[in-house]
Amino acid sequence: MRYLFFLIVIGSAVGAGWYFTHQHGATPPAPNADQPGLFPSTPTISDGPADAGSPTAHAPQGNPAPSDPPPAAAKTYLDQADALWSAAGADPAKAPSAPQMDQLYSAALKALYNVPGQDARETALVHDKLTPLGAALFFSVARFPDDTTHFATYTVLPGDSPSRIAKKFGMSHQFLNRLRGRDPDDANLNIGDEIKVVKLKDNNGFFLHIDKSGFYLDCYIAGLFAKRYPVSIGAPDSPTPTGKTHLTDRCWHPDWTPPGTSNVIHYGEPGHLLGPIWLPFNKDEIGKEGVGIHGYTGNDQTSGQQVSHGCVRLQNDDSIELYNTLSHPSAAPTEVEITE
Repeated sequence: MRYLFFLIVIGSAVGAGWYFTHQHGATPPAPNADQPGLFPSTPTISDGPADAGSPTAHAPQGNPAPSDPPPAAAKTYLDQADALWSAAGADPAKAPSAPQMDQLYSAALKALYNVPGQDARETALVHDKLTPLGAALFFSVARFPDDTTHFATYTVLPGDSPSRIAKKFGMSHQFLNRLRGRDPDDANLNIGDEIKVVKLKDNNGFFLHIDKSGFYLDCYIAGLFAKRYPVSIGAPDSPTPTGKTHLTDRCWHPDWTPPGTSNVIHYGEPGHLLGPIWLPFNKDEIGKEGVGIHGYTGNDQTSGQQVSHGCVRLQNDDSIELYNTLSHPSAAPTEVEITE
């Protein structure tokens, strides 16, 4: 009887198990990492794992990593400028408040220079806000009559010429012509014409900030950001000096004496590498002679390199544009700041 009882119990257990399995579904097998399709797919890291053990995801290219909070001084300017930008309508760069926004954003940018953790914020500020503002203010005929600090409207008088008008305000005639939508050396004027001018004499002329590690040159006009240019700088064995200086001349189609020689090569002759312009730094202020800003007519036109004999090298088109923007030091000064 005891044997029969055990057979009945075992049979009941087997039957219950069969009933549960077939009526309620089988328990899924334990996951096996070697079996495909058992885990959600994950993005493949195209450039391989960070180490031999576990791949590390990378931030999407083109989206800079978030920077640290801005310095207090920069944040104050950014908040004020952003409020104006938001209220300026569909095209803030051409709004009446554009000069004021440029002034505030320019102050913020200067407060971000060379501050660790601010590269992404600085780049975005230049690209998104200051570049369109600078283009409207200094590379177009758009007028901003509400700003009488930086700009004025001049009415052409008998006997006037672009050079004569430009000189009154500390401008070059090429820059004046750009603001009236003409070719750089156009001399045609009509009495009564109204011309947009920049009051450089009243606003300390120009300021150039050159960042060696960032390989760029920022140009400010009358205290307002105008444009950022890519540059190359001195090679490791002939570095571009750092510090503050001023331009001492503004030369078009300069002669060139290669370093270490006394051979003068005229512009356009074979072997002339200086490019179309020469903007020399004050040797007493910078501590080195024969250093300045120029173009380049050699084979390698790529910016962002350490290749020169200490000078700051621009693309040729950019060098001509900068030359046309700046004034001779006798008309308006250009202060230069070079940082690591």
